[in-house]
Amino acid sequence: MGERPVRHRAARERTLRGARYTTAAGASALRSWLLLGAFLFTHALTALLVGAPLLRRLTVRLERSAERDIRMARAHLGQDTGSDGGPPPRTEFWNSISWCAVNSLFGLACMFTAFVLAVGVAVSLTCPLWWWTLPPELQVSPGGYPVDSWPAALLTPFVGLVYLGLFVYCVPRLADGHALLARRMLRVPDRVRLRTRIAEVTALRQTALEAHGMELRRIERDLHDGTQNRLVAVRMHLGLIERLLTEDPERTRELITVAKGAAEEALGELRGVVRSIYPPILADQGLATAVTSLASRSAVPCSVNVEGLPRVPAAVETAAYFVVTEALTNVTKHSGATSARVTVREHGGELTVEVTDDGRGGADERGGSGLSGIRQRVASFEGRARISSPPGGPTTIEVRLPCAF
Repeated sequence: MGERPVRHRAARERTLRGARYTTAAGASALRSWLLLGAFLFTHALTALLVGAPLLRRLTVRLERSAERDIRMARAHLGQDTGSDGGPPPRTEFWNSISWCAVNSLFGLACMFTAFVLAVGVAVSLTCPLWWWTLPPELQVSPGGYPVDSWPAALLTPFVGLVYLGLFVYCVPRLADGHALLARRMLRVPDRVRLRTRIAEVTALRQTALEAHGMELRRIERDLHDGTQNRLVAVRMHLGLIERLLTEDPERTRELITVAKGAAEEALGELRGVVRSIYPPILADQGLATAVTSLASRSAVPCSVNVEGLPRVPAAVETAAYFVVTEALTNVTKHSGATSARVTVREHGGELTVEVTDDGRGGADERGGSGLSGIRQRVASFEGRARISSPPGGPTTIEVRLPCAF
């Protein structure tokens, strides 16, 4: 008894999804007609040496239109389109022009079929309500079935059910066929995919090197400004102690106390630098405990959801830890929030970190808020970062890091 409503709901959703897709395919087909016509006209103008700049722009438009169609097809087929919102690899020109020619016919055919069936359903089901208002010279004939009397009119809903059955059967299959054809025709050749992947890896390598360089400069700055100065002070005090050791024992004891204090401060700062490279709490107790500890020390009340979080590779844990650190620092310094929430979960080989606050929003990555650093650190792992901060809030930082190596 419970399976039938589930099947009916699934069929309804599939039909609605197919109807939306065929409508979009029709709009895409109309766009293809316009682009093809403009392309052919502009191609003819190039013979007069006046259409070359416009032809280049139309070529870009054709490729972008094809990219939009392949994204739409992948989304309909339930395939990954890139959760970070980025476009798929750019299609080749001849693939794009071939697809526009085919789509201008098949896309319109899909939309026209869906439209005719939908009109047939609407007319047939509602015919008994209005057929009698038409003048005698006009006769309704849904599906070739003439309606000229009340008995005939009362039978038209059965014709509507036939139309509805055809709609439910045909429209999802037309949508699937269009999407599969788009995927097949706009499939990126292996050489283009390889070239794109090489470019992505090169960009990621450069981002990782920049992030690594920034981290090294930060460590160097911390050591230079803090620990090194403390150790220089210790050395100076030891020199004074050596000089006053026999002349002024009382002064020597004071200097020893000062030197010990400076050495302890240097040691504390050195430990802080080491913790900033890889916090010991991560190695000892894992990311869940480390994030909980961070939230407990936050100046803004912060709730944490890390239930069931497994151990992931150390490099990923470190990146996630510093994302939370930087995000909570921004919450304290810039947001004016009264509460924050941190959620860390792992699913399907991907670690997701989400930090949300109820502050004023309007976070600007160019304003020195550390958000660009978060993006760089995440990009070095081929991860994705989404930052939403509309004026008035809330601000949400969502980071996804692959952790199944």
